Amino acid sequence: MTALPPLDKINALTTQGITFLTALNDFLEAEYIALQQRDVGLLQELIEKKTETLQQLEENNQARNQLFISAGITPDKAGLQSFKAQLSEPEATSFTAYWSELEHVLRQVNDKNKRNEIIITRNSRNLEQLMGIIRGQNQKNTLYNQSGGKGNYAAQNSLGKA
Repeated sequence: MTALPPLDKINALTTQGITFLTALNDFLEAEYIALQQRDVGLLQELIEKKTETLQQLEENNQARNQLFISAGITPDKAGLQSFKAQLSEPEATSFTAYWSELEHVLRQVNDKNKRNEIIITRNSRNLEQLMGIIRGQNQKNTLYNQSGGKGNYAAQNSLGKA
C-alpha cells in the first residue's frame, strides 16, 4: 500500500481551492449586479477575472487529485471516505472541516452561476424578440432550419402565394 499523502499538503490545497471558489463566488455576485445594470464594460472585466480564477481552480484541482492518485486513492467520494477512515480522529476532523467548506462554497458558486445563466438566457431571448420586431419578422414565421437554429420561413410563405 502506498503511503498516505501528507494531510497538511491536502488541507493547504483545499484551503487554496476555497479561496479560488470564494473569489469566483464574489465575481458571480458582481456579474449579477452588472447584468441587472447592463454594464457591458464591467461584464467583460468580470469574464476575464472569472476565466483566470477558473484556470487557477483547475490547476488546484489537478494538483489535489494528483496528490491523491499518487497515494493510490481515487479522487472521488468513495476514495475520500477511504482516506478519511485511515486518518486519526483529529486529522479526520480537520480534513472534514476543510472539505465541507470547499463543498459548501462550490454549491454557492453553482447556484449563483445557474441564476446568472437564467438571466443571460432570458435577456438573450428578449433581445432576439426585439430584433425580430425591428426586422419586421413575425414570430409565427419562425421555424427551425437544417442546422437546428431558428429560421424564418416568411419568404416561403410569399412564394406559396405567388
